[in-house]
Amino acid sequence: MAEVRGFIADNSPDKRAKLVTKLVESAGHTRHMATFWRREWVPQTDTPEYAGLAEEIEGWLATKLHEGLTYDRVVRELMTAKRTKGSVTPTTFLIANEHKVENLAANTTRAFLGVNLDCAQCHDHPFAKWTRDQFWQTAAFFGRPVSNAGAVAGKLELTIPNTKKTVTPQLLTDPQPQWPELLKDDTGRTILATWVTAKDNPYFAKNAVNRVWANLFGTGLVEPLDDLSGENPASHPELLDELAKAFTDSGCDLKYLTTAVVLTKAYQLSSTTPGGSANPRLFARFAVRGLTGEQLYDSLRVAAGMPAERDDLEAAAMRDRKRFADKFRVERPGAAERSILQTLSLMNGKMTADLTTVGATPTLRAVTDAPFLNTKGKVEALYLAAIGRKPTDDESGPLVKYVEKGGADGDQGKALSDVFWALLNSIEFSTNH
Repeated sequence: MAEVRGFIADNSPDKRAKLVTKLVESAGHTRHMATFWRREWVPQTDTPEYAGLAEEIEGWLATKLHEGLTYDRVVRELMTAKRTKGSVTPTTFLIANEHKVENLAANTTRAFLGVNLDCAQCHDHPFAKWTRDQFWQTAAFFGRPVSNAGAVAGKLELTIPNTKKTVTPQLLTDPQPQWPELLKDDTGRTILATWVTAKDNPYFAKNAVNRVWANLFGTGLVEPLDDLSGENPASHPELLDELAKAFTDSGCDLKYLTTAVVLTKAYQLSSTTPGGSANPRLFARFAVRGLTGEQLYDSLRVAAGMPAERDDLEAAAMRDRKRFADKFRVERPGAAERSILQTLSLMNGKMTADLTTVGATPTLRAVTDAPFLNTKGKVEALYLAAIGRKPTDDESGPLVKYVEKGGADGDQGKALSDVFWALLNSIEFSTNH
């Protein structure tokens, strides 16, 4: 509440920029981005089969991002991680793709380049320019050097399944790489990673920008996100080019990219602007976006006056966070709708009940016991804690009467907890808007 009041009272012209910098540098943002990139790069970790890998790669990503490792270096480490039998990050990317060259080729180009090669695995892509040969030439980078009578040959090659055709590694763009005379097991992956993360790669920076933009706005500059082939133009091609260049020039600094985008006029538009275009790809107004399960969990704790950072949570609480987040998972942030089961779970779930029990949380204790606040001030404090704004007179009036009456039980403390419960279950609380 104090932070919100301070921001509202601050008349500095740069107060928004200072707050953005503070938030982008926070541990909460680092954790959130680790979750975001884990889902973008290794979506298999949201399935029961590979769910155990999610915490490992998120922990690794959060550590690397906290250390300031740039986006290109993180991707390079994921692609060139040493093969191991155990699930030790950053080998999660290899493990989740079952070390299969075809899976690694498809997910490397999709996740890191925004290029959908998967449809070319069995035949030439029906809509894009990619061919079956190009798919398997990319997959060949993940193969192992051919052994000839105990000596390592100076090339990699594989046979396209169900054919007699053999291909060697070829990049999707020229010039082709120079291969060393002596190859090691990870030579192909190293060469491919060098090309993927190169400054002049036509897809790498644009893919990162497009995914960050889609995360923040709910809609990408290129849709679908995995189709940067060129046949599918961006809604604002000059903007995509400019952001990609700025991102590359920054050294692939994700904090710089996020800060630049959220300080734009487009991001600061209201979602209720009269007459705004209904076409989300014009970005004429801000799109209402649903919180992810993790964001919702942390927001509930913050509103209740409790710490949201991972380091402050015990193992049991971490498991509770994951179980809660799994219930409220959204495929894309642009989808603000909740299912009936999700809504009922938030209304009647144990976490919401615990956080809205009279005197159980710092927020409710502080508001209920504040001798210097009248009823209107207490209702205002709950609004600031839950949804970051003061209530309108139309909102405040009925709630003040409800609290002063003591609600259904004649208990003002219980009535205040009812108001808090209603705010936590509101659409405004569970969305960015």
